[in-house]
Amino acid sequence: MVIIGFVSSFIQAQTQISIHGVIKNQYTYLPIEGVNIQLQNTNIGTSTNDKGVFELRVNHLPAVLTITHISFFGKQIIATQNKADSMIILLDPRIVTLSEAEITAETYKVFKGSHQEIIDYNFMDTNILILSYNNNKNCHELIFLDDNFDTINIKDISNLKKPKQLYKDCMGCCHLLTKDSAYQVYSNNQSTQLIYPIHLDKFYSILGDCLFETSTHIAFENKASNNPKKEYAAIDVSDLPSLTSGDEKWKHSFYLIDKKTHETTVLDQVYEWQKKRDAFDHALFVAKDSPRNFGDILRFAEMVYYKPAFQYLQTLNDTIYYFNHLKSQIDIFSVNLVLLKSIHIEYHNQNNWKPIIIVDNKKNKVYTIFTSGAMYSLAEINLRSGLVKEVAKIEKLFPQKIKVNNGQLYFLYKDVNNIWDKRKLYQGELPN
Repeated sequence: MVIIGFVSSFIQAQTQISIHGVIKNQYTYLPIEGVNIQLQNTNIGTSTNDKGVFELRVNHLPAVLTITHISFFGKQIIATQNKADSMIILLDPRIVTLSEAEITAETYKVFKGSHQEIIDYNFMDTNILILSYNNNKNCHELIFLDDNFDTINIKDISNLKKPKQLYKDCMGCCHLLTKDSAYQVYSNNQSTQLIYPIHLDKFYSILGDCLFETSTHIAFENKASNNPKKEYAAIDVSDLPSLTSGDEKWKHSFYLIDKKTHETTVLDQVYEWQKKRDAFDHALFVAKDSPRNFGDILRFAEMVYYKPAFQYLQTLNDTIYYFNHLKSQIDIFSVNLVLLKSIHIEYHNQNNWKPIIIVDNKKNKVYTIFTSGAMYSLAEINLRSGLVKEVAKIEKLFPQKIKVNNGQLYFLYKDVNNIWDKRKLYQGELPN
């Protein structure tokens, strides 16, 4: 009887039909690993491999297959004789809702993620894009949230080389920057995609100096350094401009290009070579009796004693605001680059002012930062009078990446007293 039963089972196995297929993301067309495929009303099932491929043996066709995955909407598929050997199944990504937000005693809402270390964040309209490192999965992720901190979708980017930053370009597009490449980020309720990859050096050469776009112009900033991420410093005296040389490399200029005529209009040029020479002379004097590296002494002199004026150009509703801290004024230009008026400012002369301008394009408001030790305060700049008014105290020590979007204050913070703490994203309501 045992032999007969074995032979019967062997014959039955020989007559079974194999269903072969591949399961992919409906939007990215990438294969999905770990999808469960089960024959309806049975315990017979299998799952896809890392290429999204599966094989399932059934006794007869047609057969109803139930397809499920935690991150995608499930469906049922009927496998027929005609397509059993080459099925292509597309799944719709599921909107992921996680309870990741909490309200603290300081009335902040906090996104701390699930085992997440927040690296960077930026805005896509009123939604929030987060670059994080998932310590539990040992991988980087892009998390797309709404402004209530509800998670819309999550993208695993462990295949990329050292993701490090989110960058908003002058056209309002958000990019993910890695060690050597830049990717434009596209996200909706279903999925997040990385498109148009480009080498990082080429990306900076194209967009690194671009500031913003108006209906008629594109604005650019020409810095003394070709790398927008590095402060410039003279290495030796030959790098310093002479009194008559007119060396262009110490100029800091703002210019706009007409989108129709391609005509260039220089809005302002700041030429502070004397500060650089004074800083160099100061460093030479200090270096005589100091074991420190000369370059470090020079950089400190430039940043503290002879730091360049902080100049900033921004647009709000096609009106251009030039924060000309060198001349203690805000110059306001029309869309046609006509100077409408200049407003006197004094906030930048306060010792506790931090040279940062924060713009809320949704509410058309501008803010700056003042410090008191390790505590930071957010102050709104009145664009009519030039006066500033404190609107919020940030009750955390040394908050990072402070931004405002649609009337909400955002910043990153890691508890310096807890070595095991992870950096989180905080959100607070600002007064109207």
